Amino acid sequence: MKRSLQYGVSLAGIMLCVPLHSADLSGYAGLGVAVSPVYSGSQHAAPGPLLKGGVSLKSDGWGYWDLSTDGLAWTLPADSPFAVSLLLTPDEGRKEVFNYPFSGRKNRDLQGMGDLSDILMAGAELRYQREGWMVWLRALSATQKHRYGGETQDPGMTLNSGVKATLWHWRDVDFSVAGDITWANGGYQQRHYGVTTSQAQRTDFSVYRPSSGFQLGGVSTGLVWHISENVAAGVSGRAAYLFDEAGKSPLVKSRMQYTLSSLIQYEF
Repeated sequence: MKRSLQYGVSLAGIMLCVPLHSADLSGYAGLGVAVSPVYSGSQHAAPGPLLKGGVSLKSDGWGYWDLSTDGLAWTLPADSPFAVSLLLTPDEGRKEVFNYPFSGRKNRDLQGMGDLSDILMAGAELRYQREGWMVWLRALSATQKHRYGGETQDPGMTLNSGVKATLWHWRDVDFSVAGDITWANGGYQQRHYGVTTSQAQRTDFSVYRPSSGFQLGGVSTGLVWHISENVAAGVSGRAAYLFDEAGKSPLVKSRMQYTLSSLIQYEF
């Protein structure tokens, strides 16, 4: 709820600043289901509802503003294949006890670690896009320090790079493939994969303090059917591998992480 309120305030500010008489407003809403690991590094997966939505504001003088469930992005005006966006996006936390959706089961693999709260990250993305493909480089940094495991954690930073291409198009159906790799500093690694002295005393995990390094690399695929001008349905899958310091964490029971999802989306 706090995140939704924060994004709503941001959008309200945008609409007050941007000359709406020269802006185009559009949006989308999607509903589906996803099967994904209960936390990064878990060997257990669970199905859950998938909710997607957002609004976009295009202005000739101000560029693109996008507010969605993924965060807030401002893409600067550009007349070339290169584009630069300024980003605000949440880094999701986790519960120490995971409640399986649609059942009364609980996963207690991380019990004693404490709940990890969401934090806001800010950064920028550089993209080069042509018809059918694009490459990107994205840098993000936590906007604040946070306390977890009885210690004040250093702000996390990540650097992500990847490429996405539409490999096949037939009538109203598209098939795309993407690959990406992420580097993370010690603060980010500690947040998601580290174990502090206090946490080690409450669990069976040993103290672990990962350093900076490549966090993960992944390959994603997507199949989208454009049912009509405003409605689309699709399925997507992702396989990711946890590298080096992240993969060596005592919290990690499986370096390979798989996600499968389906979604139906309405655009307006």
